[in-house]
This record gives sequence, C-alpha cells and structure tokens, in this order.
Amino acid sequence: MKGFLLLIAAIVGVGFAYPLVGEGTTSSCDAVEKVTVRVVAVHDKDHPSSLVLGSLLQGISRGQFAAVAAKDRYPSLPPAVACTVLYWHAVLNTEDFVDDVVKRH
Repeated sequence: MKGFLLLIAAIVGVGFAYPLVGEGTTSSCDAVEKVTVRVVAVHDKDHPSSLVLGSLLQGISRGQFAAVAAKDRYPSLPPAVACTVLYWHAVLNTEDFVDDVVKRH
C-alpha cells in the first residue's frame, strides 16, 4: 500500500512540475498561456497576427489571463491547480481545448 501511495504522489508531483519545467515558467498559469499561444498558432493559420498578439499578451500578463480563465472554468479549485488541469487538457486533447477554452474566451 505504501508503494502505491508513493507512486500516486510521484505521478501528481510530475503532473504539477512538468508544466513549469517544460514551459520554462514559474507558474502553471503562465505555462497555460504559453501552450495556448502555441495551440492557437497551429489551429488559426488564417490569422497569423493572433500569434503575435498572443505572444505579446502572454509576455505582459505572466499568467494572469490564464488564472482568470481557470477560475472561471473550475471555480472550486485553486488557480494553480485549475491552471495545471487546463495545461494538461491543452497538451493531451488539443482539439477540445481549442473548441472548449480558446474559442470560448
């Protein structure tokens, strides 16, 4: 049982740490903004200016926009946890992320 709990703790730890390390950020909400800019750039090729605007806004906000979106999407979760959930949603299920989160805001 102890080994199983350690495995679960390791998975949760990696789940929270990877967005920070993988995106080179200090907050999960900033990581969400970075992945969102990439996802929009790939899915919105008709409007290349969206990449420039997204990068500019992401550079200014440093996770504040994502924190608001995460709080709106998951009001009962703390922003850091909600942003982590959104990050993994964006990475693992990009099409739904674009439809569900990006086009909604």
